[in-house]
Amino acid sequence: MSLITLTLMTSLSWVPIADKQALICPLAELKECLEILPASVRLQLPSTPAQFKHDLGLRSAMVMPVADSHLSGLILINERETPEVQFANIDRVTYQLDLQEQAQLTLWHELGHLENLALQGSLLPENLTTYQHEWLADIYLIWRIAREKGSYHLAWQQYHRRNLAALTNPKHMSHWSAPVMMQMLNGYEVLQVAHYNQYRDFLADFYPTVTQIDPRTLGEYSSLMQRTFGGSVLQPLPEYLFWRKAELGHYLKPTFDLLMGREKSHDWLLQNAML
Repeated sequence: MSLITLTLMTSLSWVPIADKQALICPLAELKECLEILPASVRLQLPSTPAQFKHDLGLRSAMVMPVADSHLSGLILINERETPEVQFANIDRVTYQLDLQEQAQLTLWHELGHLENLALQGSLLPENLTTYQHEWLADIYLIWRIAREKGSYHLAWQQYHRRNLAALTNPKHMSHWSAPVMMQMLNGYEVLQVAHYNQYRDFLADFYPTVTQIDPRTLGEYSSLMQRTFGGSVLQPLPEYLFWRKAELGHYLKPTFDLLMGREKSHDWLLQNAML
């Protein structure tokens, strides 16, 4: 895939995905985007602009794969909903993570969905869960960051964002890719990743070695986060899912170190049996 950095975005754009192309469409230009699509593709998409906007909701981007010999899918972009900051409340203290280049990262994540769809049945299994689709899209994102930025700085931003989102709302657990992202960030130097000109070549090396999180374990992490960080928790239960606490602390530590400072982060994780 050509590594053309996409500047966000005053007009629709085409980008290659495997042997096809994806159409990147700003929400304000939805009508123009639909007019250039073949009728067979339009039939696979929402029938009205209102339905597109409903499906997009408050998200900053949405990918819609299609079955077509030339087009892999449509990515709808709504820059107005691109967050500039992420908040989390931990023990009645509000922490803030400022987000850099988030619109670009969101776009690369959505492109990752289409790249991985193109690899299903070859490098990837024919069937993937929703959770697998999400962490694989973030693996593509890290590869893309390594190739185009030469640094993991923005990859760690995505890591922290996934952690904070999961702490804030359990519905974001479907996107909690931190356990897999950490394996890539700690297992590969950025130059090793950037060495792979093609994403599929990196994935061929990484995917067979990755330790995946099964649905039951993910559910336990979600329950533990709700019990620990949820606003409705009435009383502490120190033994609740104790066997997951140290593992969860391992994934949260980089984010807490950044937000709290290492000393306070260490003390908090120790007091909550997450070290």
